Amino acid sequence: MAGFASLLDQFKQTTAAVASATKRPHPSPHPAASDDQSASRNDINCANNGTQKSQKQHQTYQYPGTPVQIIYIACPANTETGGPEALHQLCHVINEGSYLVADVRVDDESISTSPAQHKNGKKKKPLKAYMLYLRERNNNPSSSSSSVEHVPSPRARPEKYAKYNAPIAEWLPGSLANKSSVGVKDDGYSSELVVWPECWTHLIDSLQPPSTPTTRKYQCAIWWLSVNNNKGRFLPEHFKTRKDILHLVQSDYARDYVVRNLSSGGRAVAAAGGGATSMGEDERRVLDLTEFIPYASPSFSSAMITTVDNNTDANETANSRDLDVVYNTVKGMHYTDEIMRRACGKKFKTASDGSAVGGGIRFSPIGKGVGGRERLSGAEVVALLKRAKVYIDFGPHPGMDRLPREAALAGCIVLTNGEGAANFDKDVPLPPQFKFKSFDVDKIFTMLKDCCGGSFEKHSMRMEPYRKWILSQEAKMKVCVDNLIEEVATNRVVEEDEAPATKKPKL
Repeated sequence: MAGFASLLDQFKQTTAAVASATKRPHPSPHPAASDDQSASRNDINCANNGTQKSQKQHQTYQYPGTPVQIIYIACPANTETGGPEALHQLCHVINEGSYLVADVRVDDESISTSPAQHKNGKKKKPLKAYMLYLRERNNNPSSSSSSVEHVPSPRARPEKYAKYNAPIAEWLPGSLANKSSVGVKDDGYSSELVVWPECWTHLIDSLQPPSTPTTRKYQCAIWWLSVNNNKGRFLPEHFKTRKDILHLVQSDYARDYVVRNLSSGGRAVAAAGGGATSMGEDERRVLDLTEFIPYASPSFSSAMITTVDNNTDANETANSRDLDVVYNTVKGMHYTDEIMRRACGKKFKTASDGSAVGGGIRFSPIGKGVGGRERLSGAEVVALLKRAKVYIDFGPHPGMDRLPREAALAGCIVLTNGEGAANFDKDVPLPPQFKFKSFDVDKIFTMLKDCCGGSFEKHSMRMEPYRKWILSQEAKMKVCVDNLIEEVATNRVVEEDEAPATKKPKL
């Protein structure tokens, strides 16, 4: 997910986050939005320290008890990287799950009266998820403020995400906020939940409606698609004070990080690679939420990638692959350069395209143009990986990164370090001989020689459990979403004899 954050580095970096809305639109529930030029543009000015500094210091946050009916997923507009794709997948899985939730609104005229949406005479409604496309703007780098622009336009969605059941939010959270609730104690929250990616934690309050007797705050969740890409915006004191926030973790590395910060004084200690321990009352606020590679998904791929056992791309010989070692040009290059120097000699020079040959090994960048630093399309990346024997990744692993998984599915042998998520076996479950937790260039070079030579097929077979694990991630995500809906809806009892969310039977 490193590419997601790199596209956002142009915006002002911060270390805290509070944002209060000073201007809010009042659209109808279903306004028309045509394109990026004519659609309604909603600018919300906010402090760039988005979580708390403009909040009163004595404010106490409590965990919401209002059942969620609508989920908004905040996403950068017009952005194609691993992070935004995961956000669209979340929206899709929620909507495809056909969840029914008890209606907590007093005004229920819009609720269907279908018998399938009733239980004991009590009305239910579908839980819906929407993509909330936003742009963060900071036109004055010397200022501590920025603005968030709502882009309710079809042009905000890249074409590659059209396959997902992910409707565009044409209104902001709070525009449809409940005025009152039935069967739940008024805790000040609406039945809307906004899921924020971890790189936007400084904006989590930026869309809150002005406080009035009839408005309710939306509920917040942070999806930790990475750890490093948060860049310290969500501080340790935020973990301790923001008891209202639900933390969704894409990796065991992220779970360990969140648990450590939620625990007073860091009492929750985890063994390296083993994941975090329980932390008592805060444990319910941390939920696993993975994502998946769509072309390896039974839901989205007509040519489903299978495994070595079934004689597919991964079951090719070394001779059928014309590239030896491929590497990522945007991370870990100081380690990659050292490996290439060991193979090619200390005075080696890469070709104009970033490739190098030495020691019987050809190194090629995953990129094009000068130095291989020009970005490839997703299809081009997969095509290149299918030509390679080995993919090396000795850079940071801020989350459960996509490229190692794609390389494995393409039939590559994957070698990594033990940094970040790569240090957690649940996140990168490679055979131990393919993980170099201490950088030993001689051992790495020896392994590369072996993998690119006569032992390719033997080492490729050792990758098989990892490939099977990758192929199971869509099913795991569906289970994770079930657990999410259970936490934010089902477990929040509306009436004494009824839990509000059930899964609608598939017809």
